[in-house]
Amino acid sequence: MSAMNARSPFVIGGLVVAVLVGLGAVLLLRTGSGEPPAAAPAAAPTATPSPTEGTPTAAPEPSAVAQDQGTSVLKVRVADCDGCQLTVRSDNKSGERDWSATVAAGMAQVEIPTPQTLGLSFFVQGEKDGNDTPTRTLVTLQPDGVAAGEPVTAAQLDDASRGAYCWAGTTLDVAVVQLQAEVKNGTVQRTWADPALSVLADTVPLGKGLDKDAPKGCATAS
Repeated sequence: MSAMNARSPFVIGGLVVAVLVGLGAVLLLRTGSGEPPAAAPAAAPTATPSPTEGTPTAAPEPSAVAQDQGTSVLKVRVADCDGCQLTVRSDNKSGERDWSATVAAGMAQVEIPTPQTLGLSFFVQGEKDGNDTPTRTLVTLQPDGVAAGEPVTAAQLDDASRGAYCWAGTTLDVAVVQLQAEVKNGTVQRTWADPALSVLADTVPLGKGLDKDAPKGCATAS
């Protein structure tokens, strides 16, 4: 047997190994590491929006509100008061006017000219507060001792002797106002903004006159 014939099996074997290694390299290049792809990361949970998101608590410049040519949608959330009537009253140099909406699914919505949000007051009427001579409870927007933007509890309302009810207004296209209401047998006992809103100077004694006979208008907005 010649030297060439003796080496032929080894040469052929070497070629086969080389081919197999080459094919393996190609397959690895096509499939990455050869391991199955990692599962996609789980989607992060969607954050629950804050119930007070969009609540304007910083006082705007009165001139900016008065000169705004647009309208503002007020989304007023009133807890545990479905069927109640929300009324907002504007009584400033832009004119005197009321807007009303019924609370449904915890929300009442009104759209008013932005200038008339300056000095706006809020009232809530319960389902059994009367129709012929309805009692509308004035909303305390900021009790004494509580800054705008801070949460307001019933206990804080108990401790305050006076409260402001004239809103400093907003220049937002959409503003969220959140109210708390104490309702007994369809009658509103008292109601307040939570968090407190920015206000004008007028105040009234809490627990007295917070109904249909409450003062109208805000002197600093007229």
